[in-house]
Amino acid sequence: MSGIAGNEERGQVSRRALAGGLAVTGMGALSMWGAGPAEANTDPSVYSVDVKDYGAKGDGTTDDSDAIKAAVTAALSGRSNGVVRKEVFFPPGNYKITKKDTLMWSPTTGNADQVFGLRFRGSGPRVTNISFATNFTANADPRENNLITAAVRLRYAYFEDMSFQSNNANNRFAYYWSVDTIDANSQYPGYGNGQNQYFVYKNVEWKGPWDRVIGIDGDHEANNNSEHHFILCSTDTVSVYTDAFLHCGISSPSSRNQQNQFLNFFMLSCNFALAGGDFFRFDRGGSINVIGGSWSMVGSNPARYFYMPLANGELSATRLNVTGVRFEPKSANHKIIDCNWSNGNVTFTSCSDMAAVQIPGAAAYNLHRYGTPSNRLPTVRYQDCVLAGHHLVDGAGTSLTNGKMIYEGCRFYHTNTAVSAASGTAFLRYTSAPARYAFRDSWATADVSG
Repeated sequence: MSGIAGNEERGQVSRRALAGGLAVTGMGALSMWGAGPAEANTDPSVYSVDVKDYGAKGDGTTDDSDAIKAAVTAALSGRSNGVVRKEVFFPPGNYKITKKDTLMWSPTTGNADQVFGLRFRGSGPRVTNISFATNFTANADPRENNLITAAVRLRYAYFEDMSFQSNNANNRFAYYWSVDTIDANSQYPGYGNGQNQYFVYKNVEWKGPWDRVIGIDGDHEANNNSEHHFILCSTDTVSVYTDAFLHCGISSPSSRNQQNQFLNFFMLSCNFALAGGDFFRFDRGGSINVIGGSWSMVGSNPARYFYMPLANGELSATRLNVTGVRFEPKSANHKIIDCNWSNGNVTFTSCSDMAAVQIPGAAAYNLHRYGTPSNRLPTVRYQDCVLAGHHLVDGAGTSLTNGKMIYEGCRFYHTNTAVSAASGTAFLRYTSAPARYAFRDSWATADVSG
């Protein structure tokens, strides 16, 4: 069978048939093609709460705190089994916030008041800017001075396409508190029990001085399922932190090792500038994955990108993997990593510290430091890296019982000598008696192990 009839039998309509007037019109067309698009609900208000509809001005002068909190409240009000049905949208503008807990607040009733899938969306960094303009004074209570305080309630939260500007070194962006079980020793029993889990920050910039941007915490009955994903995020060149950009384990960290579980962090193609303080502080350890980006230090104030102050005995919570990052340290006060883990793994692959070569005397810069608690190290591996200054194992090598420093296919800018004591001039230095190291296939340094 051929021609139009054949096409129609196979459920097809030829272009010739349409051109020849066989395509029907009106209701006949709808019956041929199915329901028209007019039946779909395209009203954005069904899925979005616009903060300007609740009185926010976004003019940089008006205090928009109450209007924005009203918009967030409206988004939360339509929850079904905790699931949020509407995002909170910020059109282009500069939104001034002066009050704490404007974007999220506690206490809550625990599991009965969970929030799933809340999304804050702007129109782009520096297009949508939220200015946290406060007069807060320093406060030791981590639940204070926050733009977001989420006790046992916030899961699968998203922040996209916006900037957050702080004018006050006592400001904090977010504090996430989790607890599994309420007992007589619980620190904040009024919150009930529940978790904060799974956060995505995409195309977000944090600017200015902060005490802390993100705090992850919990008591002795907390497993912090705290997956945090940073994608295309950035900080500006005046970013200074009194505590840290991200601090995991704030309250009594040495006595709360149950939190050393499920601490997963991911950073993809971020540009993190740092003018002072600690960037990532992992008292609880973590499984930390970094891919790509340019991380630049500014000025000469003390600054560290990765700070692990505690030994941490949980193997699953002592893993750092950094791939393809261009670090730019510029001072003897700068460190890429300051690590006191006593086990686990630290790996840097295809990374560079080369900005340090621009400064005279950079050969004396100790850019990577590893402590030796209980006479142990992680297994530390550098692969295909270009490294400046020198690395320090802050202990006696011959006293080490576990762990090793391994360099494969690397190039060392300031020296071709592999190992020495701290008073020497080699690339890898030990407080005394170097041991548990290996150099392989380097650019100009002989293979050596010990």
